[in-house]
Amino acid sequence: MFLDHVKVKCSAGKGGNGIVAYRKERYIPKGGPYGGNGGKGGSIVFEADENLTSLDFFASKRHLKAENGREGGTNLKRGRQGKDLILKLPLGTLIKDEKGTLLADLTEHTERFLLVEGGNGGRGNASFKSSTHQTPNFATPGKPGEEKLVLLELKLIADIGLVGHPNAGKTTLLNALCKTSAKSADYPFTTLTPNIGFIESEDYRRCYIADIPGIIEEASKDKGLGLRFLKHIERTKTLLFVIDISAKDPLRDFEILKNELFCYAPKLLKKSFFVVLNKCDLEDADEMIQTVKKAEIVKPKYLFTISALNQDNLASLVDVLFNTR
Repeated sequence: MFLDHVKVKCSAGKGGNGIVAYRKERYIPKGGPYGGNGGKGGSIVFEADENLTSLDFFASKRHLKAENGREGGTNLKRGRQGKDLILKLPLGTLIKDEKGTLLADLTEHTERFLLVEGGNGGRGNASFKSSTHQTPNFATPGKPGEEKLVLLELKLIADIGLVGHPNAGKTTLLNALCKTSAKSADYPFTTLTPNIGFIESEDYRRCYIADIPGIIEEASKDKGLGLRFLKHIERTKTLLFVIDISAKDPLRDFEILKNELFCYAPKLLKKSFFVVLNKCDLEDADEMIQTVKKAEIVKPKYLFTISALNQDNLASLVDVLFNTR
């Protein structure tokens, strides 16, 4: 299950209570106070993990609690500190408070953000001993931990973002390039959530590719969940427009895609982009290929004619993806 936004309540641990205790040993009739302090409660920390691509961990966990600190012991023993709760998030996760204010943006692997801190432990009676108060008979409770309701919003980070209309063949292309098995079929809206995969070079460099669900006209006005999909394009470094050459009007399709990106965020069209003409193995494709190549509207850095299904001409595409990022 792919989840790219979720509200979560996070509660840090309560500090352990201090205790009242007295030293009781033979030959020491006036042992004095001996109660230890409570341990600090556990905190909640978010950590970015490059191996994750979804917030699905939180689907059934809407209230997360760190461990409470333990109460103090006799013999001046401090209670054990509660364990911190480390929550892993995909790269590109925004952490916002309930009013929508941005608290953190985790974009680097192992980057951390302390969300709520555990409460301090209470004081045992030994800590209150003074020259004027030799045998205090009281202790204090631990402090409650901090608590916050946060919105986690994922914007996928990838080197390449596949952009196209429904049924253009983006998922088939992703599967062919990355040897993945994301669902694809010969009907529109097969892909309802983003998919991400990677290709690896001989020297073990990786190029991450995000397959964005099909974008339709007026997606920038949130038609067909357009805003949910378009946000994942923001952090891709390069755009790869996938155009179905067998469509009724491929040039019109390309124009719609560029317009929707511009209406959502004009800066998207400042990104480097390539164009892939897909399904070029079909009959009568050659004439349309020449029409598209001559069109003024299509001025990519590179233009490829491929068949994702038959895996035709993919080698040159992979080479360019690695060497032009």
